Amino acid sequence: MDAKQLFFERYQGFREYPEHVVKDLTEDQLRHSPHPSLNPIAWILWHVARCEDVAVNRLLTDHPQVFDEDEWPTRLRVPGREVGTGMSKAHVTQLCEVINLGELDAYRAAVTDRTVAAVAALPLAELTQELMQKRLRQVFVDEGAGGTVAQDIVEAYRGHTKGWLLGHIVLTHPFYHIGQAFSMRAMLGAPNPW
Repeated sequence: MDAKQLFFERYQGFREYPEHVVKDLTEDQLRHSPHPSLNPIAWILWHVARCEDVAVNRLLTDHPQVFDEDEWPTRLRVPGREVGTGMSKAHVTQLCEVINLGELDAYRAAVTDRTVAAVAALPLAELTQELMQKRLRQVFVDEGAGGTVAQDIVEAYRGHTKGWLLGHIVLTHPFYHIGQAFSMRAMLGAPNPW
């Protein structure tokens, strides 16, 4: 099994988790957190999709983001291009109050479809290529994906490979946040989705 096959084996399982996270939850439960130190589930789903969109389409393959096509900013009703890392609590609250939840689900699906196609077409050898500081700066600082912590993201990713990026941003990072969302389901008293 090569790295891409391993990725697809793990990614297939992840694709199903968001639908289980939101099952039987009200719009209010998705938009608001049961604890002040936790970001709402709507924010988590948006953040994970934004990170994947930027990582796969701007850094892994150098294509336009899904976000920049089909009027996604307008459809989602989100006030910015960032991925959400380092967002203030007030900004998180604002985003969760205005985001179109139906369009968020459609955006996540579009990002997922693009990821599958992009990784399938990616030559295996490209996964060993190093992420260059100039490119990271272009995406996170110049294009606005990094928001208020753009330079911190550049420094954290600099020197890693595209394979690391794929494993971290598209697999490990989402599982961490989806775990948070499932914990919030329990805090909200929601039934087990399985």
